[in-house]
Amino acid sequence: MHPPGIESPRVLAPYIRIGVQDGTLFLGFGSIRQSIRDRGLWRPLIHLADHFREPRTRAEALDFLLGPCRVEAARAEAAMSTLERGNCLLSVSAYDPQDRYSRHALFYELSGADAERVQRRLASAHVLLLGCGGIGNLVAVTLATAGIGALTLVDADHVEPSNLTRQFLFTEADVGSPKSQVLARELRRRNPGCRIRPIVGAPTDTEDLRALPEADLLLVSADSPGLTGLVNAHCVDSGRAWLNACYVNDIAVWGPLVLPGITGCWDCRPLTASAPADEPELAVLIGRINARYQAPSNGPVNMLASSLAALDVLRHLGGFGVPASLNRRMGVWSHDMSVQAQPADRDPYCSTCADVRPATPRHRGAL
Repeated sequence: MHPPGIESPRVLAPYIRIGVQDGTLFLGFGSIRQSIRDRGLWRPLIHLADHFREPRTRAEALDFLLGPCRVEAARAEAAMSTLERGNCLLSVSAYDPQDRYSRHALFYELSGADAERVQRRLASAHVLLLGCGGIGNLVAVTLATAGIGALTLVDADHVEPSNLTRQFLFTEADVGSPKSQVLARELRRRNPGCRIRPIVGAPTDTEDLRALPEADLLLVSADSPGLTGLVNAHCVDSGRAWLNACYVNDIAVWGPLVLPGITGCWDCRPLTASAPADEPELAVLIGRINARYQAPSNGPVNMLASSLAALDVLRHLGGFGVPASLNRRMGVWSHDMSVQAQPADRDPYCSTCADVRPATPRHRGAL
């Protein structure tokens, strides 16, 4: 800690790279990229970035530009201000390459958050996964290795040979074993600090959901008919956040992230197609056709849905950035890599959530 009034030194963030292309200097890349076309700023900015490879205060950096570099005051200040934008400079303690979560810490800092605070929030969070298959496998290992404090894994199924194309934490030796128990074993191997509880079973009604351990967020990847509506009603009633992740043939789908009393819920807008209520004969035929449906499940599509859903969980529970699925259901069409956002804003007249007020959970991401 530095005494009040004493400026803390900072260093150049390890994720900052500099390059020139088509007459433009780029400072940083990705969402933090700054384009510098004023060539008069190139020299002082590059010298300044190099100077910040070691811890410096702002005053020390300006003295360096004004003294040894002989930069005029206005340009020195402009270069300093440019480097201070875009999360280019970090506190000295923000990055420890020996820390297990150091590379994630850089991602949180890049997003404008305090990495230590984010990691503490994640370590105290509990996520309940309904479904340990293709999506549940990948979401679970992403969250466990990111430092989520506790995971409850719920699934009634056993490992089958056809699962092995996409449920990558299972092997042929696991065929016939309960998915939740095998997944728990594999997660403990990858991060012993994450508390894992497997449950062999599947909720079929509200009482089953109430009997499950309390969690900060429920993620549903199971495909049981009617489960999303059941979970939505339970979470709205209990004030718990929840998120759906799935695939629609070759579309990777996740969302909406439901925060009861704040966002829309699953019932606020029609998010899936259904049989026509005013055509009973056609409804019967549609039901008969749909009863034989078997989803084509593909590893890369599962990975897309899983990774993007997991990122939104981390954003919400860690309190950094804005989840992409907030008030919308997201889809990545894998055949042409287009992205679709399906609105899921709150309906003030929704029969499920209209009268619900925001709860005060232990975790809430930036809205």
